[in-house]
Amino acid sequence: MEPATTLAIIILVVAILILLYYYLESTNNPVYQNIHEHASGFSSRVSQEEYITNITGRVNNFSDKFKDRVQDDEEEHVSKTDIMSKKITQFIDEQSEQVIEDWDLATHKDLDSVLEKYENLELELNSYKETNDTRVSDLEERVNRIDEELKSIKK
Repeated sequence: MEPATTLAIIILVVAILILLYYYLESTNNPVYQNIHEHASGFSSRVSQEEYITNITGRVNNFSDKFKDRVQDDEEEHVSKTDIMSKKITQFIDEQSEQVIEDWDLATHKDLDSVLEKYENLELELNSYKETNDTRVSDLEERVNRIDEELKSIKK
């Protein structure tokens, strides 16, 4: 058998023994007293076995390597994300003018220019209205004078 399979079987047997131990403890069975004495002696003998200590060392080494690999993957993932973010930002900075032009997007500068043109048109329109109102008033006065003169001539 492979060492991993053997280790899995040992862990399974130990788990079953622990479950049995707690079951007997909870029922206050007299057999529990006997098993407790044997189990304490058994666990000390098992921990002294060379095979078990070798497996324990291997498992610890494996878990340390796994933790290191997971930490490296997390650091690498963060750095890959940062790299991608920087590349996207760089692309947007370099290509933003082209994208704005291609998609006919309006910028703040464009909006400011349109607002300025609108304000200038509004001022010119108001000025035109005032000038036109004055001219219309003058024309109305002239028409009224002409009407009066025509009426006076007809009489």
